[in-house]
Amino acid sequence: MNKKSIIVGLVGLNLLLLAGLILASYDPPAANAQVRGGRAGDFLMATVQIHEDYDAVAIINVPLGAMHIFVPRETKTGAKLVWTDSRNLNRDFGRQ
Repeated sequence: MNKKSIIVGLVGLNLLLLAGLILASYDPPAANAQVRGGRAGDFLMATVQIHEDYDAVAIINVPLGAMHIFVPRETKTGAKLVWTDSRNLNRDFGRQ
């Protein structure tokens, strides 16, 4: 092995170690999709498949940590969403 090969190898090794040091010291920023304890009136709403024939509407009250489920029902005046159930998400996920 000649000196040039050794120098090139050591430079390559140093670049590899530098890349490892940079990658190991980098902390990606935290991603907070929804801040807990938000303002009054902060709600999330999504449809949820509860049966193969129809969906329900889930409304989540973020400050209270409550989820309410509404399902479509036929009435004499037409179809409307009717409250079915509620869940306490803080209790369910252990966030007392």
